Amino acid sequence: MSKSLKHKICDIWILQCFCVTLIFSISGCEEDSFEKIDIDIAKLSTHSESSLDLQRLEAEVQHFCGDCHASPPPNAIPKAGWATEVDIMFKLYEESGRNDLKVPRKGEVIEYYRRLAPESIALPTPIEPEENPSLKFQHAKVSLVPTVYPTTPDAPPGVANLTWYDASKHAGLDESLILGCDMKSGVVFEVKFKQQELVFSRQVTLNNPCHSTLTDLDHDGIADFLIADLGSFLPEDHKKGRVVWLRPASESTFSVEILLDNMGRITDIQTGDFNGDGQIDLIVAEFGWRDTGNVWMLTQTNFEDGVPEFSKRRIDDRHGVIHIPSIDINQDGQMDFVSVVSQEHETVELFLNRGDGTFRRQSVFSANSPVWGSTGIDLTDFDSDGDMDILYTNGDIFDTFYIVPYHAAHWIENKGNGEWESKVLGNLPGIHRAVAGDLDGDGDQDVVCCSLISRPLDEVSTETLDSVIWLEQTEKGEFTPHSLEKGNCNHSTVVVADFDRDGDLDIASAQFEDAAINPRSDISIWWNNSIIPQ
Repeated sequence: MSKSLKHKICDIWILQCFCVTLIFSISGCEEDSFEKIDIDIAKLSTHSESSLDLQRLEAEVQHFCGDCHASPPPNAIPKAGWATEVDIMFKLYEESGRNDLKVPRKGEVIEYYRRLAPESIALPTPIEPEENPSLKFQHAKVSLVPTVYPTTPDAPPGVANLTWYDASKHAGLDESLILGCDMKSGVVFEVKFKQQELVFSRQVTLNNPCHSTLTDLDHDGIADFLIADLGSFLPEDHKKGRVVWLRPASESTFSVEILLDNMGRITDIQTGDFNGDGQIDLIVAEFGWRDTGNVWMLTQTNFEDGVPEFSKRRIDDRHGVIHIPSIDINQDGQMDFVSVVSQEHETVELFLNRGDGTFRRQSVFSANSPVWGSTGIDLTDFDSDGDMDILYTNGDIFDTFYIVPYHAAHWIENKGNGEWESKVLGNLPGIHRAVAGDLDGDGDQDVVCCSLISRPLDEVSTETLDSVIWLEQTEKGEFTPHSLEKGNCNHSTVVVADFDRDGDLDIASAQFEDAAINPRSDISIWWNNSIIPQ
């Protein structure tokens, strides 16, 4: 069972089985992730021969499904969805080759879920329109035809990621720019800005690029990029994933060097001197699918003919890793990284460097359910206390296609001394990405969120759903939602920066669609035309 199309657009979770009560496990904090269901088994069952023995089946299901993973509660999706999900679960067990567990009767398991699941799930209320919004944005839509898609003007956009690189913060860049990755067409493209005009410059075509990282591997003072290349558009187990090194070759293109291939689906690459030898090492997230997936450390061993060589060592053998931003998270002078692991794991963990390139793992957030739908993380100092917090999102619906009320942006707060706690900042059905920035210029961090649903749903029209919102931090830790767009739930990525250099932060998102729509709106810009208080 795949979690298709994640920023990933590459996440996959595997439904396992049943758990009545679900708790977030966070160092220093616990909070309910689903509303608790109090079940009186005696009231549900009878002594008739035809009655389902819920007490017996509860024990069997817990033993069978809980052997490897946490189990989703029956109220995670509506009653009508459980027959399909249980069928998938049984097929996955058959394909695993295991025969060491007592397997319950599938029909009884389906009936068990249906007895306990709700008929329907309450949907979040859309954000009310504002007559006088606190910030005023001008929405502009930009086509990538013919600049990025010159030979395929009818190709649907599949922009998995936009990343802003600020020349004032990154040595080797002569101009600030957005680097975009289209995982459908394979195009990696630069976007620069001349006031409010988008200028497309270098581009190159790879296989299925989904994420970029700026670096200077050859130490020539010119910025280059590492590209995570999935190797396939759809989720598969294969060895087509690659780590690609792009160096500017001219004003219009890049040179391409393959640093690592024969891998599963690669979703993120981060750089740093992780073993203290003065060389640039790489951490690589191999998302994989069902049978593939790891996190690798690539230690630089040589530099031959202008190309670095690496030795590879496995750090984590779990599949489903989406993002691995690197940072000295505990401020001990060693480069660490943070990992969000999806699929059946649904956890956010710190990998704390011991100083020699080996890591100690610390879980800071665990949904304890394989149906939670993690979609990514970003790092920011929400409370301006000098340490980094984690902005985390869960909103992947690409298995069940049900809108659920627990899709949200979360603040995982760094309390210091290794303690972390989580709170929900705001809900958005299908939330796929969230980034932080001071949109209103009041000195604190706000949040911009986008959603990816990308197909019609049975229970609700996506035309009524918010697709891009911003969360205004009005008091410390308190956020008020504002809707920027409704009905276009086709955004896999969003980024904030002062693109036009007028002193306030603007917003850019990109489209991820099954078919091209005319007029095209492959990239959307929300120009912030508000007066920033001095």
